[in-house]
Amino acid sequence: MTEEMSALPGPYGLVLAGGESRRMGRDKGLIEYRGAAHRQVLYALLRSVCARVFLSVNAVQPRPEPERFEYLVDQPEYAGNGPIGAVMSFRDAHPGIAVLLVSCDLPFFGPEALQALVAARDPTRPATAFLNPENDRPEPLVTIYEPRFLEHLAVHFGRGVRSLQRILLEDPPALIQSYDPRWIYSADTLDDVQRARAVLGGDAAARRA
Repeated sequence: MTEEMSALPGPYGLVLAGGESRRMGRDKGLIEYRGAAHRQVLYALLRSVCARVFLSVNAVQPRPEPERFEYLVDQPEYAGNGPIGAVMSFRDAHPGIAVLLVSCDLPFFGPEALQALVAARDPTRPATAFLNPENDRPEPLVTIYEPRFLEHLAVHFGRGVRSLQRILLEDPPALIQSYDPRWIYSADTLDDVQRARAVLGGDAAARRA
């Protein structure tokens, strides 16, 4: 754990891997980019800065190797509501703890991206997020959510709000604006996966040269 992280409460890590993957047609968290299921790669990455890390899954997903991975299952009252359901489930299980959320479908998210997020963390703001250049909005699925944000999440959920991004727009986070936009690239289709693998393979070859 870095000095910056240890000086602040939390966060715990949460790899968001409980989506239905309708566009992909298969479990996105089990796709390999670096020789292992990507959700496992991200889990190990977050372990480098977080005291505890969880794989966020839905109730019907298998949960192999429980001795190796901690799982956080979507609670029934939040199931079927997307990422906000996972964050609500985390909030109920670990009140008062910040969460570093990373979606499992980000093939380019690695150590450099993680360190940029950690270094930018501002616990006086509700969250810390990357500014997505495609829509000029905070990216809600690569984000550190502070207890302040989590405490008020139930109010929004009770009002029918299911978009983390919408809530972030109402209570603006600290924003990271200068970074490699590939870090938040989401591989949502098989074509996206193939493109990401081609780029990662090229990057690896360049490093070996």
